[in-house]
Amino acid sequence: MPPLILKFIVTASAISIAMLAGYLCRRFGRLKEEIGETLMTLVAVLGYPAAGLLTIWGTPLKAADAMLPVGCVLHVIVLTLASLALARLVTRDRAEIGLLAITGGIGNNGFTMGAFILYLLYGEQAMGLSNIYLILFMPVAVLLMYPIARHHATAGATGSWADLLRSSLFDWRAIGLPVSLAAIALSVAGVPRPAFFTEWHLVDIVVYTITPVAFFAIGLRFHGSKILPLWRQIAWLGVIRFPIGAAAGIAIAWLIGLTPWAFEGLRWKVFVFQAFVPTAVTSVAIANMFGLKPREASVLFVSNTLLYLAIVLPLALLGFAR
Repeated sequence: MPPLILKFIVTASAISIAMLAGYLCRRFGRLKEEIGETLMTLVAVLGYPAAGLLTIWGTPLKAADAMLPVGCVLHVIVLTLASLALARLVTRDRAEIGLLAITGGIGNNGFTMGAFILYLLYGEQAMGLSNIYLILFMPVAVLLMYPIARHHATAGATGSWADLLRSSLFDWRAIGLPVSLAAIALSVAGVPRPAFFTEWHLVDIVVYTITPVAFFAIGLRFHGSKILPLWRQIAWLGVIRFPIGAAAGIAIAWLIGLTPWAFEGLRWKVFVFQAFVPTAVTSVAIANMFGLKPREASVLFVSNTLLYLAIVLPLALLGFAR
């Protein structure tokens, strides 16, 4: 079997089977939907920091790598503002406009989607670069997404914006940021990564255990009956996240290419690939926090992920798996 086809089968099967299992467990009353939130918390607290430490530490870094998170922030800002402006094409509901701005702006760049596929394509260094790409994700979510969500909210978080900023950045669930910074420091300082990281295949263990758990949790929260009433929003989000997201990523990579820190080789592939991943589960968390139609947020998230797996990912693999 050609490696390209095998990679697609592994990726799509691991994600789809885990989501289906979660959906069936909820549908037949085996598990409650609320368990999905607990599982996603475990993924965020255990999975993301472990993946960041293991892969960033093992990646030889370059000065241009500092532009990966800068480009990521620019991409999120461009897509969020574009989504906010274009949301009125499909809705006039205030809360839904805020939800579409957030789902359109945030991508699933971590090892539950973008970094996972890049790992399958190019190995540990691709995941390490993906974790560097994501390092400013939480600050930009708090500084950009929270004000938009609060402005459009019908209910939700209380307290000042400064309180939200402080509680989010210093929350124990945001441990991934300091762990990733520590991994960068170890790599830059030239501290060798312990040999047993490779000998025991720790990255493989983390990826192939935590990723199915994450998508199982997503399946627990999926309600198929809500898809048809939201077909316009689902189609709209697909256009924003995929063709517009890809165009924005290529444009930003081109602009960065005019500086002394241009992306080359694997860096360019990681940056552009991450530009058109589906919307992130973080959008569902923010929707729950601020009362921005959280059930609709779950449907948009799962539908956008399935659309990506069915149409976008096969095309992406044809272009990137070379």
